[in-house]
Amino acid sequence: MKDMKISFKEWILFVLIAFFSLGLWFKFEYSRFAFVDLSVNKKEALTQAESYLKSQGVDTDKYLKAIVFDTDEWADRYLQRTIGVKSEEGFIKKYDYELFSWLVRFFQELKKEEYIIRISSRSGNILNFKHLIEDVELREVVDKNAARQKAEGFLKSAFGLNLNEYDFHEEKIKRYDRRIDYTFSWEKKGVYIPWGKEQGGAKLLIGATISGQEIREFYKSKLDIPEKFQRYIENQFALGTYLSGLSFLFLFFLLAWSIYIVNKERYNLILRLCKKLFVYLVIFLVIINIIYFFNNAQNTIIEYPTSINLVAFIATCLVKIIINLIFLSICFILPGIAGESLRYQVMPNNKYSSFLHYIKSTFYSRNVSERIILGYILFLIFLGFQAVLLQFGQRYLGVWREWIKLTQLSSSYVPFLSAFIVASNASLNEEIIFRLFNINWAKKYLKNTIIAVIFSAFIWGLGHSEYAIFPVWFRVIEVTILGFLFGFIFIRYGLIALIVAHYLFDVFWGTAPYILGHSRLDLFIGSILLLAIPLIFALVAYFMNKEDKERKVAIMLNPTEKFNLNILITFVASRKSQGLSPIEAKKELMQHNWDISLIELAINEVFRVEQKI
Repeated sequence: MKDMKISFKEWILFVLIAFFSLGLWFKFEYSRFAFVDLSVNKKEALTQAESYLKSQGVDTDKYLKAIVFDTDEWADRYLQRTIGVKSEEGFIKKYDYELFSWLVRFFQELKKEEYIIRISSRSGNILNFKHLIEDVELREVVDKNAARQKAEGFLKSAFGLNLNEYDFHEEKIKRYDRRIDYTFSWEKKGVYIPWGKEQGGAKLLIGATISGQEIREFYKSKLDIPEKFQRYIENQFALGTYLSGLSFLFLFFLLAWSIYIVNKERYNLILRLCKKLFVYLVIFLVIINIIYFFNNAQNTIIEYPTSINLVAFIATCLVKIIINLIFLSICFILPGIAGESLRYQVMPNNKYSSFLHYIKSTFYSRNVSERIILGYILFLIFLGFQAVLLQFGQRYLGVWREWIKLTQLSSSYVPFLSAFIVASNASLNEEIIFRLFNINWAKKYLKNTIIAVIFSAFIWGLGHSEYAIFPVWFRVIEVTILGFLFGFIFIRYGLIALIVAHYLFDVFWGTAPYILGHSRLDLFIGSILLLAIPLIFALVAYFMNKEDKERKVAIMLNPTEKFNLNILITFVASRKSQGLSPIEAKKELMQHNWDISLIELAINEVFRVEQKI
């Protein structure tokens, strides 16, 4: 069994590549995150929204409240896709456009009436306002000209609207049973961003809705996106859903196969040795996912439809989470322990490519410290490599990215706690399923390591086709390429280094705006601490410095396994007397589905060959 030690030359090479990769990342990616301004926190935004409503005579104490972080996704997509990231930043600065905001909702259970206010995360100013009321709500009827004058007067006082800089864009009149609503909008002169030849273009609008004497809705600036682009995006999401569905089918197939393996080898010593660790890990995952649900309660409440009972709505969401956690547990434990068995069969010399070696020795050795430090170096290399891929995609292939993680994490009560949970989920689940199980499964049945790695990487890529980076086909290619690198690292340097690199990768992409942009000090410190968690474990393992030596399996056998071992020893001894070689004896026993680890112990006892387990 080879040690898979990392040589001094490899360390030097990795460190040099990491520094070079970090430089590439800062060159191509730093400005994107430094551009994010989160100067106004959630509490300040809520206070500002309440103050505005109170100034309008609204008793906010009568309303339930929800607040989440939001991104103007359509504007961001369109600007990235048409003028590029750098020009998007220039557009936002020139026209004081707000890409990020706090969405504050005041609502009442089982009533339609509610207030929705958007507060700038940069300045704290009100960007959008909407008062939702029943269709039969009574309002004083005013004529169109008076309503338009009221809208113009409000927009001038609230946002400094200068009609000389705008052209009239649109008016809408909607008649209800007991009122008439007028909507007016104006478009900024000189702002027209075409989507394509004869496919329309985006315009920068400001507008308001008048209902009687009330300004029922207004917005400071909105990018009016052409329909052709919206249809293009909808097509991308549909394609992403389709490809992700294919990935799910593959995963379902692999899960079924893992169930078959575990059932077939249920008395396998390796499965017994590894089962406890995977149970502990899945308990950890279940606990942190429940914490995630409550930490992100605002994301749930903001979607609450007031036509149903609030408690029933939350209970339904909680039931869905519990069902998902049950499925997650099955999808983690069974492929995990099946992957451990497969790894021993198809890659017996790669002892660090699974948890078995550490179960039989220790997680608190300097070898583990080395693997964790290697994970940090690999993380930097992956960052730089992805930055180059994205730069090429943005420049030549129309690639754009979305602020999904920033939006989700910032809406949490404790954002960096959610970042930790998301990264832990991804690094453990995906490395166990796609590397430990999938690569070993594919290697066993496809009989080729390179094909196994490519197959695993491709399925992994398909699973990422619904979010973060578009077009969908580019996302699949990008993640597949990264997956190929992950597979190489898994085979050559082991599982722990890869889990650490994956964890750091996901944590950084979630918290980079807090570290590099304008944000609160607690978000900055919390994000840095998240990145330091594996390093802390590495230091503990380094100073504990337990011997990285596997315990003899013979002393770990239970009574049944000891009994079976004696049977095998007797059988192998009889075959030896008949002239069979160790390899022939092993092949014969494996054909009868005996535990491979017990077979090797018996052969070691009879033939006195080197013990492999």
